[in-house]
Amino acid sequence: MPKKRIMVVDDEKHIRLLVHDILTQSREYGFVEASSGEACLRKLKENGADLVLLDYQMGGMDGKTTLREIKQRFPDLPVIIMTAHGTIERAVDTMKLGSYDFLTKPFTAERLRVTVKNALTASAMRAEVRSLRAEVQNRFRIENIIGQSGGMEDVFRAVEKVIDSDVTVLIQGESGTGKELIARAIHNQSQTRKDKPFVAVNCTALPESLLESELFGHEKGAYTGAVARRIGKFELANEGTVFLDEIGDMSQPIQAKILRVLQEREFERLGGNQRVKVNIRLISATNKNLWELVQKGLFREDLFYRISVFPIKLPPLRERRDDIPILSAHFIKRYGAREKKTIENIHPDAVKILMRYHWPGNIRELENTLERAVVIAGSPEIQVNDLPPHIVAIGEERPALSDETLPQWIERLEIEILKKTLLEFEGNISKVAKKLGIGRATIYRKAKKYNLPFTQSGP
Repeated sequence: MPKKRIMVVDDEKHIRLLVHDILTQSREYGFVEASSGEACLRKLKENGADLVLLDYQMGGMDGKTTLREIKQRFPDLPVIIMTAHGTIERAVDTMKLGSYDFLTKPFTAERLRVTVKNALTASAMRAEVRSLRAEVQNRFRIENIIGQSGGMEDVFRAVEKVIDSDVTVLIQGESGTGKELIARAIHNQSQTRKDKPFVAVNCTALPESLLESELFGHEKGAYTGAVARRIGKFELANEGTVFLDEIGDMSQPIQAKILRVLQEREFERLGGNQRVKVNIRLISATNKNLWELVQKGLFREDLFYRISVFPIKLPPLRERRDDIPILSAHFIKRYGAREKKTIENIHPDAVKILMRYHWPGNIRELENTLERAVVIAGSPEIQVNDLPPHIVAIGEERPALSDETLPQWIERLEIEILKKTLLEFEGNISKVAKKLGIGRATIYRKAKKYNLPFTQSGP
């Protein structure tokens, strides 16, 4: 670990030596000194520091002026003020200017060490928070959602139009297509809501009774087990965004309450009669055809029109195969870094297999596939044998039909179907026979004929 550079700024040499002697007893710190505010600023510009111990009263540029200059030029640099004339007013004054703490001379060695350690710890934590916030913002910026196919370009254009509007958005797409990623991108790019909460709720994850409490909260005693008031997601998201994932699975009684929130911008907690007013933006998502549910009487028509003012449809991965190579490169880079492995490329044959596979799990399945490949890869390049067998089996290139006789074509098709189904059921002949509607003996005979792996387990 590199040593933390501590700069002590004082026009009295014996104070600089005292601080030096105390702090250099620990091998964690390096030490640099300055006898004036002007020298402090010059040395910070030249070599920087991790912490400044600054005397308040000095000749020339005093400590208060120096502190103000430090905070203007190096706003994240922690500063501890030292003074022989400590007063509450002076401490408050320097804290308002941005100092971390205030030491009154004479101070003990222990007090100095503890204050320095706390200041460095707090600075490191703030730096980590800034880094995490930047990572989140970068991850969910719309221009960093990966895709270059025509379908994704349509999505990008739609998102850009709706970013700075409060219109309700309905994101439609199959599971694994990245609906929450789009919702977060809309929130994080909004000028009015990006610094406010983004609260996501999976409407399929909870039974109706718990979902209602999750969304709207409850008062103490609202039902058995409600031992205290609970704040719901709509209240927590005030001024921000609520994302309701799989809204098509929501019961009609809760649909009615959602409609009221959208119409009146208020609701009541379970067991309460006090109206709670909220200002939220609603983004919903579904993998179902909501209009078909409306026609069947399973989804309220008035709520459908409320939540689908601006629909965005995400294409499944099989309809944007041109994005598979760049998505694959992205996931290889991400998981290679996590696993501390240098994975530089993916073999063209492996790319071809990924491009031919139908991806029922969409981007989520592709990501999991590449994560697994990175973990088991034995070279800097992802190979075909690093991919799951079922993907390889389905994605392998088929010979041209024009070169085959009809019996050859039927035999090859039979082999493909048997191979796929045996993989699906881990070689269990009984389950394969049931799935294909063929006797166990026939499956056994053909598996042996084509040298396919199998077991003879019963149902």
